[in-house]
Amino acid sequence: MLIVMSEDDGVGEQLQTGAGRAISLLRSMDMPIADIRLLLPGTDDDQRQLLFATHRARLEARLEETRRLLEVVAQHTKETPMVATDLSAWLHVMPRIPTTDINRSISYYEEVLGFRPAWRTTDDNLAAVASGEIEMFLLIAWHGEGSPPAQSAYVYVEDPDALCAEYTQAGANIVETVNSRPSGMRDFTLLDPDGHRFTLGRGEEHLRDVADHYGMTADEISVNPSWITDRS
Repeated sequence: MLIVMSEDDGVGEQLQTGAGRAISLLRSMDMPIADIRLLLPGTDDDQRQLLFATHRARLEARLEETRRLLEVVAQHTKETPMVATDLSAWLHVMPRIPTTDINRSISYYEEVLGFRPAWRTTDDNLAAVASGEIEMFLLIAWHGEGSPPAQSAYVYVEDPDALCAEYTQAGANIVETVNSRPSGMRDFTLLDPDGHRFTLGRGEEHLRDVADHYGMTADEISVNPSWITDRS
């Protein structure tokens, strides 16, 4: 059972901590943000059981799909030798995002966008929140006038339509709703509290199919450019 103290208890700091822990616990179960928002204020036993039963069925369906994919991978590894990792390859990118209020940013990323806490320094100058394999580096060292220079990034996601609907319900600042673009991408755009811009989407057309958008013909887009061959 999830218990979150009310503000009437006179322990606002404990309330924030308790809510944060509850959110982290539910997100660790990969529960949708919309369901978490229903659970946090407190629900009756029937509604709570229904929410968890629905989420369990969702996870079981995903597990079955994962098992099928693992069988495909197992078959593939039997037929094709695994390629050794390139030691010069970049393994991970951590964006450095300046913020004027680290607590406000952490609350937005966790409670609205569904990130989980990664780490935080004891002096509250730096913190990181994570989603999947992405860590968002939050930096409080902005001392200039007004908001820090806006950063932007394109984030690839599995289902931009479902995610946009989920974020909208959670109260995210959506500035461009999900749509198919002339570039061949389907995506949407949101802002964080400091005005940093993130576009989330996926490709739905091949680059050659939208070559005219870039002022080229399909034949001008090289599938295997010569510099790749020369480098190898």
